[in-house]
Amino acid sequence: MMPNLASDQQFIVTILTINFLVWQGLRLFFYQKLSTVYLIARSWWWLLVVLFFCYLGSQWQDVTGNYPYNWVLDGLFILIGVQGGFEMFRVSRNRLAKKHTLFTVMLTVLFFTLILSLILLNHLTLFHHQHGVILFVLFASQFNDIAQYICGKALGQRLFKQKLAPTISPNKTIEGAVFGSFLSSLLAALLGLWLTPFGVAVCFGVAYVLAVTGICGDLLVSAFKRRYQVKDMGALLPGHGGILDRVDSLLIGVPLFTLIYWQAYPSVFS
Repeated sequence: MMPNLASDQQFIVTILTINFLVWQGLRLFFYQKLSTVYLIARSWWWLLVVLFFCYLGSQWQDVTGNYPYNWVLDGLFILIGVQGGFEMFRVSRNRLAKKHTLFTVMLTVLFFTLILSLILLNHLTLFHHQHGVILFVLFASQFNDIAQYICGKALGQRLFKQKLAPTISPNKTIEGAVFGSFLSSLLAALLGLWLTPFGVAVCFGVAYVLAVTGICGDLLVSAFKRRYQVKDMGALLPGHGGILDRVDSLLIGVPLFTLIYWQAYPSVFS
């Protein structure tokens, strides 16, 4: 069954409500002990408000069935591209720049490929009236960060003595990566059944690929920061860092998904 606007709206209300309750609960009861988590939840709230506002604006149809404001979400992605580009430019201007030029170019290409892919995916999903697909892709990628953290804390180094990538990201465990990816894929598969026309097997498969590629993107940005000896790419999002710290898990998976979706659902762009 093709998802409708009501499904999108229900999802948006649910996510915003959960995030708001977590944010306020942390503020009232756990701020002293979990101040960083509080900042993460607060930043997430405002990120979600902006994302959902742009998303709903872009999919609004006029009486002729056209989308006169489809540029709204495009504009958000362009702003993310500008801010992310500024962060890379600022970080790469230090004394280590000459040593890692190739690495910087590679990350820059990946990042702007991501921005172009998000814009293309927005128009492809509008063309096919499958609006929820873009929400599914974004949240399937983001679920993995949370699931990895939970599984890493619960199972970290109980099964494997070696860390996942100790020289790049010392806090990441193999347990967190393996079980977190599986858990996030299960959650995302349920979300996919809610928001997309895909079956459960496709939803789980797509979510798992997004989870694995998300880990790779995260490690890539971590390696970039370590080479340039910085903790975060920026300070725009308290608790998260910069824009690149937040979208690193999208760098590889979203362009890959967009390409596959483009081939599976031909459109005016084909």
